[in-house]
Parts: sequence; C-alpha cells; structure tokens
Amino acid sequence: MATLKEIAELAGVSSATVSRVLNQDPTLSVTKETRQRVMDTARELGYRTVQQRYRATLEADGAEAGQQTGERRIGIAQMFEKQQLLEDIYYMILKNVLDQVCFERHWTTVMLFRNDQGHFVKNDDQPLDGIVAIGRFTQGEISDFHDYTENIVFLDSSPDEEKYCSIVPNYQLAIRQVLSCFWEHGCERIAYLGSVYTFGPTKELSMDPRYYYYKNSLLERGAYHPELVIDCEMNSSSSYAAMKAFLGQEKPLPDAIFAASDVVAPGLVKALREYQIRIPEDVSVITFNNTSLSQLSEPPLSSVEVFLLENADAAALCMELLWQKKIHPKQIIISCRLEERGSVKHK
Repeated sequence: MATLKEIAELAGVSSATVSRVLNQDPTLSVTKETRQRVMDTARELGYRTVQQRYRATLEADGAEAGQQTGERRIGIAQMFEKQQLLEDIYYMILKNVLDQVCFERHWTTVMLFRNDQGHFVKNDDQPLDGIVAIGRFTQGEISDFHDYTENIVFLDSSPDEEKYCSIVPNYQLAIRQVLSCFWEHGCERIAYLGSVYTFGPTKELSMDPRYYYYKNSLLERGAYHPELVIDCEMNSSSSYAAMKAFLGQEKPLPDAIFAASDVVAPGLVKALREYQIRIPEDVSVITFNNTSLSQLSEPPLSSVEVFLLENADAAALCMELLWQKKIHPKQIIISCRLEERGSVKHK
C-alpha cells in the first residue's frame, strides 16, 4: 500500500497535508485544487485510509470494528478549540504528526470535541481502544476520557505521573541550551517574553516551566533582573502590546530576549521593527518550538526544536504497551535541540 510520503511527493505537498486531507480535517486551509490533487493521487496509488478500510470490512462481512481486521480506534483530544489552534499552530502540527503516526500503524483516529456543556464527545457510537490527549485538561475533562477507555496517554502534559503515561519536552535542557548560547555570545542581560503563569497539567494556573528554568538559571548566575520579565499571554497580539509597553519605558535594551513560544514571535518582531531595533545587531532573540513562525520570520529566528515525531512515536509506544498490559505509568521526557539561524549577535 502507498505511504503518505509517496503521495506527498507526487502531489507536491507535505506528508502532514496529505494526512489532514485524507482525514478530512476541517481546519485545513488549502485550495480545492490541492485537496483534489491529493485525493486523486491517493486513489491512483491505491491508498485507502483506515476509515475506508474499516467501512469496507463492515460492508463485506458485517464484522465489528477491530475484531476481524485488528485495527485500533484512537481518540484524539485537543486542549485548544479551533480558533486557538489557528493562533498557536504548534498544537495543530503536533496533532497532524500524531495522525501520521497512527495512519502508519493502521489505526483509525477519531476526533473528540467539546459539546455545549464542555464535555468531550465523538461523532459515532463505536468504542475507542485508547485516547491521546494533546495539551492540558481539567479533572472533569479527564473524567470524560475515562467514559470511553482506561487507555489514556497525555502528550505535552503530565497530569498524574502515578496514574497516566505522559510525554513531555525536556524544558530544562532547552532553557540550558538557550542561555548557554546567549552567554557564549556575551549576552548577560536576558529578557523573558511569554506567560509567567500558564495552565498547568490539570488547567490550574502554575508557573510556566520555561520561565521556571529561566529564572532559576539566572538566579544561580546572579543575573536575574525582574524588570526584564515581559509577562504576556501566549499570542502575538498580547506579545506586541507587552513589548510596546516595555520599549516605551525607554530603559536600556536587554542584550537578548528569549521568547517562550514561536506564537509570540510575530508580536515581538513587529514591536522591535516599529522602534527601529534590529535583530541581532541591537538585540539577540531565540524562540521556542521552531515552527514556521520562527523559520519564516524576517529575519529568521533561532529556535528550540521540539521533536514532534519522536513525541508522537513515544505516545504510540505507550499506547501499545497499555494494550499489552506491560507498562506501569511513566513519564517520557524527549530531548530538544537549538536550531541556530543567526539571530544571536556574535560579540
């Protein structure tokens, strides 16, 4: 059977786009022509999605899902709603990568949605073999997951390490890489741009881990300056307003700015440009997540790469072990890597 990569190469799009088209993702923004080209290419290569094979099995012999084919149905729950996903594309990309990992294992992915009462529901009555929950969720939302299955894996959060398997980035390593890069290039006064307090593993406010490691690392060095903490929501409009307010004080510029997420980078860059502050000549910048927001910024910004495929693969591995009853709750911490693009000034 054709793979997503083969379809992507022939259709001239990314594997993630192929996955979203075949999965009928309603949030995907592509032209009708591109969508049709992907569908035609998949059809010519004889590719059928897991959902299509599942329906064909039902039509052939009336078998219940999974009993004859051995296929699994995986529910996917997102922390953010559609509009928030459009603002923070990291979680949208992570979901698409997880889709691809599931397709390659011949697992059906089933989206879970919040209803008017805020409970997670799905659009069919078929059982789920497991749920991968992306992001952070309240205790009530987690209880919703248990209505469907006890096989629950959390991706990018860890609400209860004694009860659930979870996969999280190595924030401590990431911040060490960022600060080491700044220090190696002579940057001592380092500002933080992002949320100081964010939703914790169960959507209760807690200190953001990126800020926690930033603050404690600088305290150990005797270089922490509270006035260089630019607290803002994790979106571009809030970061723009916060940076404008910070720059409007006409205080000495920091040597460098660490942006806690790519999603705040557009607001940061726009504010600096309005004040005619150049990157990296006047201030060095590093961001976090390494999405297109940092890659395609002008200038391109150095950023911490969170290995999404490795995170999604780890989630799938945990799910397989849960099915085999061969695993106790564990937290898997995935490494990060700083991708340098010249937004840090060499001094």
